[in-house]
Amino acid sequence: MFPLSGKKFPTDADELTEAITAALTDVFTVDGDEADVVSIEGGGKFPSLKSVTIDLDDAAVSASKPPPKPVGTGKRQPGPKVDKFQLSAAPIKYEQAKLNLNVTARGLVFDFDRDKKGNPLLVLTDARSGKVEARISKDDIETLLTEAAGVAAKQQGIKIQDLELDLKKAGPRAVAADFRVTAKKLMMTGRIRITGRLDIDDELNATVSDLDCEGEGMIGSAAAGIVKKKLTPYDGTTVPLMAFSLGDVALRDLKIDLKKDLHVTAAFGV
Repeated sequence: MFPLSGKKFPTDADELTEAITAALTDVFTVDGDEADVVSIEGGGKFPSLKSVTIDLDDAAVSASKPPPKPVGTGKRQPGPKVDKFQLSAAPIKYEQAKLNLNVTARGLVFDFDRDKKGNPLLVLTDARSGKVEARISKDDIETLLTEAAGVAAKQQGIKIQDLELDLKKAGPRAVAADFRVTAKKLMMTGRIRITGRLDIDDELNATVSDLDCEGEGMIGSAAAGIVKKKLTPYDGTTVPLMAFSLGDVALRDLKIDLKKDLHVTAAFGV
């Protein structure tokens, strides 16, 4: 499901290109020319289209927080049919986080809908086949965790260093994280251990839970108490791994691979 700019439903390929581009660039700061973000071929027989390609490589979320996924109100009109679709975001950046996302599909059918404010939406209603891949590197996860722990500990003059991260599958759609660092203050050091769980649902939303923090030694225990308080608000937080919703189409065959990075794949369509 894509938000569209303007108030009217597009009536040709050029209008559709402009509507998707303007909506995306309102949320993302793109790397390069905004005119290259959306490419549509075969628009002479609109609403039948040969291909739609969206390039969000190296784009950054420009809002203070990721936007909520749009919700349609239900009064729909027939939209475009697309033979081939591809979305590439390698990566999308949000603050210090980076997510690599790739979506490929064939035989897509869309409806036009509107959100609660009357803004137009493009809703996916059917697909012959499709694949989604989302990947977060272990280095990026380590960077995020180090910064989160470091900001909290810095208030007490404690420095965080020597990170160790272990990721393990905790079920078909869950990942357990075990994060250890050294806390140092002046000449004294201690160890901090942060643990948590990530569950991924059918729409590629990742929910953080079971966050905990323990410390070893006087410095480690002091730092752990501070870090734990900072972690508490994030327990139960949901992070979308997709840049958009699949509308009426459900994902299936979701798999998690931890051999190198956190790699999530899923299929959709008949």
